[in-house]
Amino acid sequence: MVSFLLAFINGLFSGLPFLTPRGARWLRNTIPTSRRFWPFGHVEPEVSEKLKSRFMSCADGDNEENARLKRENLRSVLECTDSFCLSKHWLAESTLDRIYEQYAKKDGIGLKEFGRLAHDGLLLEGKVEEYEKAFSGVDVDDQGVITKDVLGKLFEGLGKPMSNEELTRIVDEADVDHDGIDFADFLGLAREHLDLAEVVKYLETPPQPPSEHEGDSDSLMGHINEVHSEAELYAMIGDQDAVVKLAFTWCQPCKAFLPRYQKFAKIYPKTRFLKIVGNENESCKHYAKEVLHAKISPMFAAYCGGKLVKTWHGANNKRFVTNMEATLPTAKSYVQEREAAQAADDSLAF
Repeated sequence: MVSFLLAFINGLFSGLPFLTPRGARWLRNTIPTSRRFWPFGHVEPEVSEKLKSRFMSCADGDNEENARLKRENLRSVLECTDSFCLSKHWLAESTLDRIYEQYAKKDGIGLKEFGRLAHDGLLLEGKVEEYEKAFSGVDVDDQGVITKDVLGKLFEGLGKPMSNEELTRIVDEADVDHDGIDFADFLGLAREHLDLAEVVKYLETPPQPPSEHEGDSDSLMGHINEVHSEAELYAMIGDQDAVVKLAFTWCQPCKAFLPRYQKFAKIYPKTRFLKIVGNENESCKHYAKEVLHAKISPMFAAYCGGKLVKTWHGANNKRFVTNMEATLPTAKSYVQEREAAQAADDSLAF
């Protein structure tokens, strides 16, 4: 009865509009993590026969109903795949405690909780050869360990650039023996932060030959430069005046404004024009959500001397021109050219 009431309260109040965010947080924090329930209407993840077999091989109990994973049993599940285990423990004690506390009930982790754990992507999947291939591809110097700088480049190449502080935290958590990120530590990184298939695909992609205009700042002017990650975007902006158009693949106004955006790039030849698709990958999503806080598209961001100074939205010529010339010196100096272009092209008119 108590469990039912807790589930009812958690499911009911988490969706009610009259409960303030502060009140909702208090309610969720009042109920211990191990006693939380998924909201009403949520479909429990299906536990496959393969997962059931994996659970039963490590759990204590005679059947699926009463079998439970204890803390040390959980370590075995998390540190191994179906096909291999390493000869040493590599999961940090703090990580093991955190996962166990999140999913365990009083008597341990049951099959249903194990299904949630698997659904949340906490199990290692794949063959040892695949992980070794990924690790060897990153360990370019064949030293048996990979450095923080190398990991940073890997995350950046996967479209997931990280700050130095965030990368340091991840490395500190993964480097269990504090002797560099070896293969065992890499497995921990892969489980929490990497997609094995993405890493292998990235490593198999041949490097692009340098552009004939690489390093030529003028080659970036007068047209639209499409970028595919935050790192690429900031590298393009540098310390220049720039405008970024944020679009989404489903946004028709974004597509409709593109021809005009291309024309404005020629009108303001000293301003760098960039385009990024907000749902292309995790890095682009992060830029749209966490940097621009985008709610309406198309959205535009003006950078003056490399610093974000103004954002606005909408496929509106007057709003675009007004904000460009009010915030970017390189645009303001081309007022006469812009007026002449508008007189000759009705699509640019206010």
